[in-house]
Amino acid sequence: MARNFEPLSRAFLARAAPRGCARALDLGCGPGYTTRLLRELCAPRELVGLDASEAYVRLAAAEFGPGAVFAVHDVTRLPFPGGPADLIHARLLLSHLPEPERALERWRGELRPGGRLLLDEVEWIGSEDPVFVRYLELVRHMLRARGQDLEIGPRLDAATRSTPRAHAELRELTLPAASAAEMFAPNLAEFRGRPEIRERASESELDALAAGLAAREHGDGGLTVTWCMRQLAIEA
Repeated sequence: MARNFEPLSRAFLARAAPRGCARALDLGCGPGYTTRLLRELCAPRELVGLDASEAYVRLAAAEFGPGAVFAVHDVTRLPFPGGPADLIHARLLLSHLPEPERALERWRGELRPGGRLLLDEVEWIGSEDPVFVRYLELVRHMLRARGQDLEIGPRLDAATRSTPRAHAELRELTLPAASAAEMFAPNLAEFRGRPEIRERASESELDALAAGLAAREHGDGGLTVTWCMRQLAIEA
């Protein structure tokens, strides 16, 4: 995912992120891929990556080296460690949070005056490939059952339409079937044990879906998948 989404994220940060600010936070930093982009493109004097996963935080801290601090932290819990920031960034995170509009508003409150909140979230995902269509249907259902939303972009649009100093752009990313399947296949293996998935798909259907993803991952046919991303910048 990091490799496939880097060009869009890089372009977004290059045009929207302040450079050389005092303090930047990377929310849901994972193993540090987006944190590296922030360091390269923004060069903040202090850079902090936050993630709820202790394993990811350990991995990021071990591989990143000097130039950033990583901490285990629930991004829905405020205040953030160390206090307000000049830049707060999150990619593909709000889809996985309950009450994303509330989280967005609370994150804005963690900005210093003149600071900027940058959000990179899914507006829609589309494909005409039946394997990918079925996979995405199951993911949408699973997230909805947990009070979450895969394609959160329209909700963010509604929540920020009247927000002063908020600007959004829609950018598309189209990936070949092999690249999309490479991202989806590990998720399907993890989803098998989820009751929300099992109530919508039998074991035999999940086996067929896994086989279809494996075939596409190895270059055996398949159609492209397109992500439309809402790249939202809000200034305090």
